[in-house]
Amino acid sequence: MIKQIEKIEEINGVNSPLIPRIFVAYKYKSGSDNAWRQVDDENNTIALISSIDGNFTLIATEQTNIEEIEEFLLFLGCNSLISNVKLTSSAKSYSLFKFSGDENMKCNERFTILNSESTISAYRGYHAVLFMDMDDDFDLWYCDFSKKIVNGDAKAVGLNQFEIYLSIATAPMIFKNTAIISGVYTLRRFRNRGYSKATIYKLIEELKKDNVTDIYLWCEKDVEEFYKKIGFIKVGNVYLETEL
Repeated sequence: MIKQIEKIEEINGVNSPLIPRIFVAYKYKSGSDNAWRQVDDENNTIALISSIDGNFTLIATEQTNIEEIEEFLLFLGCNSLISNVKLTSSAKSYSLFKFSGDENMKCNERFTILNSESTISAYRGYHAVLFMDMDDDFDLWYCDFSKKIVNGDAKAVGLNQFEIYLSIATAPMIFKNTAIISGVYTLRRFRNRGYSKATIYKLIEELKKDNVTDIYLWCEKDVEEFYKKIGFIKVGNVYLETEL
């Protein structure tokens, strides 16, 4: 049986690097954004599912009823799913990395850290880099992301000079001591200068100030070596399903 998640305790006890994606969907649910759990006959959680902006997440266990999950996702019209298990042969595999590097990193560059005191212009500059190749609604993004920043459910830093963001790094989903890094971008003309590394280190430094100890990301094969060099180790895979 699949039920909507009604309280945070129903998420606790499930250990997965993807858990922040479930938590954020649960906490900020609205419209089609929501979070669910699959339970067994004794009401024990055996899988977690979430939807954020039409992007679904599945955390499966050994007890998960995959057939029921697939029927549920089909009913909801899922066409993009990140999962810890491979459901179809067409799934795209990404390497899952966890940070295990130096906890005493020093970042000497000039950074802007988005927080409750950040101006809307600071968010605009950040948004311009984050979505530099996409047409994205700033007002909608700002309303959602600034709320998560203020509540401590997301973290973002940007390396800047002369009020211009050169490189950014984001942890858009945080739950307790676990964070997922995504949205690491450097403007093209400023690449190959070590800015991405410095910005990621600064983000990790800020996360650790908030007692976030388990910091994950996933990436394509062509950038695996970069992340290995800056202190990440491969701990598994995640799968992107687009043909359910």
